[in-house]
Amino acid sequence: MIRKTKYLILAIFFTFCSQQADPVNQENQASEEVTTTQVENEESNDTSSTVEVEQIEKFSDNLYTINQEKSTASYLAPKDFLNSNLEIVRGTTNEIVGGFELTLDDCDQADSCLFISNLLISVDLSTLKSGNSIRDGAIKNQWLESKLFPSAIYKIDELVLPNNNFDSKIDETVVGVLTIRNIEVNIPFSITAYMQDDNIFISGITEVDTTWFGFDAPTKFNAWEVLNPIGIEIDFVAEKSSG
Repeated sequence: MIRKTKYLILAIFFTFCSQQADPVNQENQASEEVTTTQVENEESNDTSSTVEVEQIEKFSDNLYTINQEKSTASYLAPKDFLNSNLEIVRGTTNEIVGGFELTLDDCDQADSCLFISNLLISVDLSTLKSGNSIRDGAIKNQWLESKLFPSAIYKIDELVLPNNNFDSKIDETVVGVLTIRNIEVNIPFSITAYMQDDNIFISGITEVDTTWFGFDAPTKFNAWEVLNPIGIEIDFVAEKSSG
């Protein structure tokens, strides 16, 4: 039985940016809103100064599932206007399903280790919202074609993360297989996670190139272009399953 615990686990997400021709002034307005949201999210996701690191008891084969209502996955796309003005466009969804099994125990590599297995998380890319319906429609129908390929799936069969004396919080880089448009690519994620009251709070970020998954970054000739790499950001809450 785990008492008040805090601890981390691995995370993952995926998602992509896309865009289509639309008025530049409309894009600027959307970008300003996105930038404000990004700053607010970064402040709210900064757990390093608010989460107290504690030592927790060992446990075995606990199953955790993603809480959709409390989780988000986002893309952050650098958009260059006429080579003179760079904005960051953000698109987000909470249509995320999946989970993983987790064990915290003694190990040879360190004071303790976190053993992650059967991690499978799926994000519905067709539900990404950026505050611009034209851009969101282009994701579905043109660049990413998420209408045809709606799922981004991140998978890790087994992973061992060294842990310092059963600490409740971990900062790590993990590598899993990301599948988009039926193309599999090994993708590293920088993650921070901690456990509290049988919930695991996970934040992470990585970068991907659209060409890895078979499509070019969006562009509008002589107006703007989206620049690779595209950022991927996750903010997950995973809950311990009772059965």
